[in-house]
Amino acid sequence: MAVLAVAAAGLVVAVVLPSRDDVASADTHQRNGARFGRSAFADDFTAGRLDLAKWWLLKDNGTPVGDGAGIQDGKLEVTRLLRSKQRFTDAFGHAEARIKVQRRNGVWRAFSLLDQNGRVPSGSLEAINGGIDPTSGRNFHTYALDWSPESVLWTVDGKPSLKLNRDGDGGPLTLVLNLATDGDSAGRMEIDFVQVFTSPSGPPTANPDPDPSSASPEPDPTTTAPDPDPTTTTTAPDPAPTTTAPDPEPTTTAPAPVPTTTAPASKPTTTTAPPAKTPAAWKAFTSYSAGDLVSFGGAVYKVLETHTALPGWEPTKLPNLFEKV
Repeated sequence: MAVLAVAAAGLVVAVVLPSRDDVASADTHQRNGARFGRSAFADDFTAGRLDLAKWWLLKDNGTPVGDGAGIQDGKLEVTRLLRSKQRFTDAFGHAEARIKVQRRNGVWRAFSLLDQNGRVPSGSLEAINGGIDPTSGRNFHTYALDWSPESVLWTVDGKPSLKLNRDGDGGPLTLVLNLATDGDSAGRMEIDFVQVFTSPSGPPTANPDPDPSSASPEPDPTTTAPDPDPTTTTTAPDPAPTTTAPDPEPTTTAPAPVPTTTAPASKPTTTTAPPAKTPAAWKAFTSYSAGDLVSFGGAVYKVLETHTALPGWEPTKLPNLFEKV
Protein backbone atom coordinates (compact mmCIF):
# COMPACT_ATOMS: atom_id res chain seq x y z
CA MET A 1 0.00 0.00 0.00
CA ALA A 2 1.30 3.46 -0.88
CA VAL A 3 0.20 6.59 1.00
CA LEU A 4 0.81 10.26 0.18
CA ALA A 5 0.58 12.64 3.15
CA VAL A 6 1.02 16.29 4.11
CA ALA A 7 3.05 17.34 7.13
CA ALA A 8 1.81 19.87 9.66
CA ALA A 9 1.46 23.44 8.35
CA GLY A 10 1.20 22.04 4.84
CA LEU A 11 4.89 22.65 4.16
CA VAL A 12 5.93 19.23 2.99
CA VAL A 13 4.34 16.31 1.17
CA ALA A 14 6.00 12.94 1.52
CA VAL A 15 5.50 9.38 0.41
CA VAL A 16 4.94 6.39 2.60
CA LEU A 17 5.21 2.74 1.72
CA PRO A 18 5.32 -0.35 3.91
CA SER A 19 8.87 -0.77 5.17
CA ARG A 20 10.83 -3.94 4.66
CA ASP A 21 13.90 -5.32 6.39
CA ASP A 22 17.25 -4.15 5.09
CA VAL A 23 18.36 -5.45 1.72
CA ALA A 24 21.97 -6.03 0.72
CA SER A 25 24.37 -3.67 2.45
CA ALA A 26 25.74 -0.73 0.46
CA ASP A 27 28.98 -0.51 2.44
CA THR A 28 31.01 -1.01 -0.74
CA HIS A 29 29.10 1.56 -2.79
CA GLN A 30 31.19 4.58 -3.78
CA ARG A 31 30.50 8.01 -5.20
CA ASN A 32 29.73 8.01 -8.92
CA GLY A 33 31.59 11.06 -10.19
CA ALA A 34 33.24 9.06 -12.96
CA ARG A 35 29.80 8.04 -14.20
CA PHE A 36 27.83 11.25 -13.81
CA GLY A 37 30.49 13.93 -14.30
CA ARG A 38 30.92 17.12 -12.32
CA SER A 39 28.70 17.40 -9.25
CA ALA A 40 26.34 20.34 -8.77
CA PHE A 41 26.19 19.80 -4.99
CA ALA A 42 28.14 17.63 -2.54
CA ASP A 43 28.65 17.23 1.19
CA ASP A 44 30.71 14.48 2.83
CA PHE A 45 30.33 15.94 6.36
CA THR A 46 34.03 16.15 7.18
CA ALA A 47 33.93 19.76 8.44
CA GLY A 48 33.24 18.74 12.06
CA ARG A 49 29.83 20.41 12.13
CA LEU A 50 26.80 20.74 9.86
CA ASP A 51 27.42 23.28 7.09
CA LEU A 52 24.47 25.65 7.54
CA ALA A 53 25.37 27.36 4.27
CA LYS A 54 24.20 24.16 2.53
CA TRP A 55 21.38 22.89 4.75
CA TRP A 56 18.23 23.93 6.56
CA LEU A 57 17.70 22.06 9.84
CA LEU A 58 13.95 22.05 10.44
CA LYS A 59 11.26 20.76 12.77
CA ASP A 60 8.67 18.41 11.32
CA ASN A 61 6.37 21.37 10.62
CA GLY A 62 9.07 23.21 8.65
CA THR A 63 10.17 25.64 11.38
CA PRO A 64 13.96 26.26 11.48
CA VAL A 65 15.70 24.87 14.56
CA GLY A 66 19.26 25.00 15.85
CA ASP A 67 19.67 21.53 17.32
CA GLY A 68 19.27 17.94 16.16
CA ALA A 69 22.45 17.36 14.13
CA GLY A 70 26.00 16.30 14.95
CA ILE A 71 29.01 14.87 13.09
CA GLN A 72 30.99 11.93 14.39
CA ASP A 73 33.66 9.94 12.50
CA GLY A 74 32.80 11.77 9.27
CA LYS A 75 29.11 10.87 9.41
CA LEU A 76 26.21 13.19 10.12
CA GLU A 77 23.68 12.05 12.74
CA VAL A 78 20.31 13.81 12.56
CA THR A 79 17.06 13.74 14.47
CA ARG A 80 15.52 16.54 12.44
CA LEU A 81 14.37 17.22 8.89
CA LEU A 82 17.34 18.15 6.69
CA ARG A 83 16.64 20.18 3.53
CA SER A 84 19.15 21.56 1.04
CA LYS A 85 19.32 25.32 0.63
CA GLN A 86 20.47 24.93 -2.95
CA ARG A 87 17.70 24.63 -5.54
CA PHE A 88 18.26 22.55 -8.66
CA THR A 89 16.78 24.12 -11.77
CA ASP A 90 18.13 21.79 -14.47
CA ALA A 91 15.50 19.53 -16.07
CA PHE A 92 17.52 16.35 -15.45
CA GLY A 93 19.39 15.20 -12.37
CA HIS A 94 20.80 12.35 -10.29
CA ALA A 95 21.08 12.61 -6.51
CA GLU A 96 22.41 9.97 -4.16
CA ALA A 97 23.13 9.59 -0.47
CA ARG A 98 24.59 6.81 1.65
CA ILE A 99 22.28 6.46 4.65
CA LYS A 100 21.62 4.27 7.66
CA VAL A 101 18.20 4.91 9.16
CA GLN A 102 16.28 3.39 12.05
CA ARG A 103 12.66 4.47 12.39
CA ARG A 104 9.06 3.42 12.52
CA ASN A 105 6.99 3.17 9.37
CA GLY A 106 5.50 6.58 8.67
CA VAL A 107 4.77 9.33 6.17
CA TRP A 108 8.28 10.03 4.90
CA ARG A 109 10.80 8.52 2.53
CA ALA A 110 14.33 8.72 3.93
CA PHE A 111 15.57 10.58 0.83
CA SER A 112 13.33 12.62 -1.43
CA LEU A 113 12.78 15.74 -3.56
CA LEU A 114 10.53 18.71 -2.90
CA ASP A 115 9.24 21.24 -5.41
CA GLN A 116 9.38 25.01 -5.05
CA ASN A 117 6.27 24.86 -2.83
CA GLY A 118 7.88 22.38 -0.43
CA ARG A 119 5.90 19.40 -1.68
CA VAL A 120 6.70 16.22 -3.56
CA PRO A 121 6.15 16.98 -7.29
CA SER A 122 2.57 16.16 -8.22
CA GLY A 123 1.77 13.07 -10.26
CA SER A 124 0.88 9.39 -9.99
CA LEU A 125 2.94 6.98 -7.91
CA GLU A 126 3.99 3.45 -8.73
CA ALA A 127 5.64 1.16 -6.16
CA ILE A 128 8.35 -1.11 -7.57
CA ASN A 129 9.82 -4.23 -5.91
CA GLY A 130 7.50 -3.69 -2.96
CA GLY A 131 8.64 -0.11 -2.44
CA ILE A 132 11.99 -0.89 -0.80
CA ASP A 133 12.66 1.51 2.10
CA PRO A 134 14.99 -0.10 4.69
CA THR A 135 14.36 1.11 8.24
CA SER A 136 16.06 -1.39 10.56
CA GLY A 137 19.21 0.74 10.95
CA ARG A 138 21.55 -2.25 10.66
CA ASN A 139 23.41 -1.23 7.48
CA PHE A 140 24.19 1.70 5.27
CA HIS A 141 22.33 1.82 1.94
CA THR A 142 22.78 3.96 -1.14
CA TYR A 143 19.58 5.86 -1.87
CA ALA A 144 19.32 7.52 -5.29
CA LEU A 145 16.90 9.81 -7.12
CA ASP A 146 16.81 10.32 -10.88
CA TRP A 147 14.54 13.04 -12.17
CA SER A 148 13.46 14.29 -15.58
CA PRO A 149 10.56 16.44 -16.80
CA GLU A 150 8.45 13.26 -17.04
CA SER A 151 9.29 11.27 -13.90
CA VAL A 152 11.20 10.78 -10.65
CA LEU A 153 12.68 7.34 -9.92
CA TRP A 154 13.78 6.24 -6.43
CA THR A 155 16.31 3.41 -6.09
CA VAL A 156 17.90 1.68 -3.09
CA ASP A 157 21.26 -0.03 -3.67
CA GLY A 158 20.60 0.16 -7.41
CA LYS A 159 17.16 -1.49 -7.21
CA PRO A 160 14.14 0.56 -8.35
CA SER A 161 11.82 1.28 -5.43
CA LEU A 162 9.29 3.93 -6.42
CA LYS A 163 8.37 5.91 -9.55
CA LEU A 164 6.50 9.18 -9.77
CA ASN A 165 5.00 10.03 -13.16
CA ARG A 166 4.97 13.82 -13.03
CA ASP A 167 1.97 15.91 -14.04
CA GLY A 168 4.19 18.70 -15.36
CA ASP A 169 7.75 19.89 -15.66
CA GLY A 170 7.48 21.82 -12.40
CA GLY A 171 10.07 24.27 -11.12
CA PRO A 172 13.21 24.16 -8.98
CA LEU A 173 13.75 21.11 -6.75
CA THR A 174 15.43 20.71 -3.36
CA LEU A 175 16.64 17.64 -1.46
CA VAL A 176 15.13 16.48 1.81
CA LEU A 177 16.33 13.80 4.28
CA ASN A 178 14.13 12.89 7.20
CA LEU A 179 13.03 10.17 9.59
CA ALA A 180 9.78 11.73 10.84
CA THR A 181 6.71 9.55 11.08
CA ASP A 182 3.32 11.32 10.95
CA GLY A 183 4.94 14.44 12.41
CA ASP A 184 6.55 12.46 15.24
CA SER A 185 10.32 12.12 14.75
CA ALA A 186 11.62 8.86 16.13
CA GLY A 187 14.78 6.82 15.70
CA ARG A 188 18.00 8.09 14.15
CA MET A 189 19.64 8.63 10.79
CA GLU A 190 23.33 8.57 9.85
CA ILE A 191 24.45 10.09 6.54
CA ASP A 192 27.84 9.35 5.00
CA PHE A 193 27.60 11.66 1.97
CA VAL A 194 25.16 13.43 -0.34
CA GLN A 195 25.94 14.27 -3.96
CA VAL A 196 23.91 15.74 -6.84
CA PHE A 197 24.59 15.83 -10.58
CA THR A 198 22.42 17.85 -12.99
CA SER A 199 22.07 18.52 -16.71
CA PRO A 200 19.79 20.88 -18.66
CA SER A 201 19.40 18.66 -21.73
CA GLY A 202 19.54 14.99 -20.71
CA PRO A 203 20.47 12.56 -17.93
CA PRO A 204 23.78 13.70 -16.39
CA THR A 205 26.82 11.79 -17.55
CA ALA A 206 30.58 12.25 -17.62
CA ASN A 207 31.54 13.77 -20.97
CA PRO A 208 35.31 13.62 -21.55
CA ASP A 209 36.92 16.40 -23.57
CA PRO A 210 37.01 15.57 -27.30
CA ASP A 211 40.27 14.25 -28.78
CA PRO A 212 42.07 17.32 -30.09
CA SER A 213 43.49 15.22 -32.98
CA SER A 214 39.96 14.69 -34.29
CA ALA A 215 39.09 18.37 -34.37
CA SER A 216 38.91 20.09 -37.74
CA PRO A 217 42.14 22.07 -38.40
CA GLU A 218 41.86 25.83 -38.50
CA PRO A 219 42.98 27.48 -41.79
CA ASP A 220 46.53 28.84 -41.91
CA PRO A 221 46.17 32.64 -41.70
CA THR A 222 49.44 33.03 -43.69
CA THR A 223 47.93 31.32 -46.74
CA THR A 224 45.87 33.50 -49.07
CA ALA A 225 43.62 31.97 -51.63
CA PRO A 226 44.88 32.80 -55.20
CA ASP A 227 42.98 35.31 -57.29
CA PRO A 228 40.92 33.72 -60.07
CA ASP A 229 42.46 33.61 -63.57
CA PRO A 230 40.78 36.44 -65.49
CA THR A 231 41.20 34.49 -68.76
CA THR A 232 38.97 31.74 -67.48
CA THR A 233 36.29 33.94 -66.00
CA THR A 234 33.05 33.89 -67.93
CA THR A 235 30.44 36.56 -67.45
CA ALA A 236 26.89 35.47 -68.04
CA PRO A 237 25.03 37.66 -70.58
CA ASP A 238 22.29 39.92 -69.33
CA PRO A 239 18.92 38.20 -69.60
CA ALA A 240 16.61 39.30 -72.36
CA PRO A 241 13.92 41.69 -71.17
CA THR A 242 10.50 40.17 -70.64
CA THR A 243 7.21 41.73 -71.47
CA THR A 244 4.36 41.54 -69.03
CA ALA A 245 0.82 41.89 -70.34
CA PRO A 246 -1.05 44.76 -68.70
CA ASP A 247 -3.70 43.88 -66.18
CA PRO A 248 -7.23 44.05 -67.58
CA GLU A 249 -9.30 46.96 -66.43
CA PRO A 250 -11.52 46.01 -63.53
CA THR A 251 -15.24 45.71 -64.17
CA THR A 252 -17.78 46.86 -61.68
CA THR A 253 -20.98 44.94 -61.09
CA ALA A 254 -23.77 46.64 -59.26
CA PRO A 255 -24.61 44.70 -56.09
CA ALA A 256 -27.98 43.03 -55.88
CA PRO A 257 -30.37 44.74 -53.52
CA VAL A 258 -30.47 43.20 -50.09
CA PRO A 259 -33.97 42.09 -49.13
CA THR A 260 -35.16 43.46 -45.84
CA THR A 261 -36.54 41.14 -43.24
CA THR A 262 -38.41 41.83 -40.08
CA ALA A 263 -37.41 39.68 -37.14
CA PRO A 264 -40.39 37.98 -35.55
CA ALA A 265 -41.19 38.96 -32.04
CA SER A 266 -39.28 36.75 -29.65
CA LYS A 267 -41.17 34.54 -27.33
CA PRO A 268 -40.34 34.76 -23.66
CA THR A 269 -38.18 31.88 -22.56
CA THR A 270 -38.33 30.14 -19.24
CA THR A 271 -35.06 28.84 -17.76
CA THR A 272 -35.19 26.09 -15.23
CA ALA A 273 -32.12 25.76 -13.04
CA PRO A 274 -30.64 22.27 -13.30
CA PRO A 275 -30.81 20.23 -10.13
CA ALA A 276 -27.72 20.52 -7.95
CA LYS A 277 -25.20 17.75 -8.53
CA THR A 278 -24.36 15.43 -5.70
CA PRO A 279 -20.57 15.50 -5.21
CA ALA A 280 -18.87 12.32 -6.35
CA ALA A 281 -17.80 9.90 -3.64
CA TRP A 282 -14.18 10.10 -2.56
CA LYS A 283 -12.03 7.41 -4.26
CA ALA A 284 -8.40 6.41 -3.95
CA PHE A 285 -6.08 6.89 -6.95
CA THR A 286 -8.14 9.90 -8.09
CA SER A 287 -6.66 13.33 -8.87
CA TYR A 288 -8.43 16.20 -7.11
CA SER A 289 -8.01 19.94 -7.62
CA ALA A 290 -8.37 22.62 -4.99
CA GLY A 291 -12.04 23.59 -4.71
CA ASP A 292 -13.44 20.18 -5.76
CA LEU A 293 -16.26 18.74 -3.67
CA VAL A 294 -16.36 15.08 -2.63
CA SER A 295 -18.69 13.06 -0.47
CA PHE A 296 -17.53 10.65 2.19
CA GLY A 297 -19.33 9.00 5.09
CA GLY A 298 -22.55 10.90 4.39
CA ALA A 299 -20.84 14.33 4.49
CA VAL A 300 -19.51 16.70 1.82
CA TYR A 301 -15.90 17.91 1.88
CA LYS A 302 -14.09 20.64 -0.01
CA VAL A 303 -10.60 19.87 -1.38
CA LEU A 304 -8.08 22.40 -0.01
CA GLU A 305 -5.00 21.38 -2.03
CA THR A 306 -4.44 19.70 -5.39
CA HIS A 307 -3.30 16.09 -4.89
CA THR A 308 -3.68 12.49 -5.97
CA ALA A 309 -5.66 10.47 -3.44
CA LEU A 310 -4.21 7.16 -2.30
CA PRO A 311 -5.44 4.50 0.14
CA GLY A 312 -5.54 5.87 3.67
CA TRP A 313 -6.15 9.45 2.51
CA GLU A 314 -9.84 9.61 3.50
CA PRO A 315 -11.20 13.14 4.11
CA THR A 316 -11.84 12.40 7.77
CA LYS A 317 -8.14 11.61 8.32
CA LEU A 318 -6.51 14.64 6.65
CA PRO A 319 -8.12 17.91 7.75
CA ASN A 320 -5.27 19.84 6.12
CA LEU A 321 -6.44 18.57 2.72
CA PHE A 322 -10.24 18.43 3.21
CA GLU A 323 -12.70 20.83 4.85
CA LYS A 324 -16.19 19.70 5.78
CA VAL A 325 -18.90 21.90 4.24
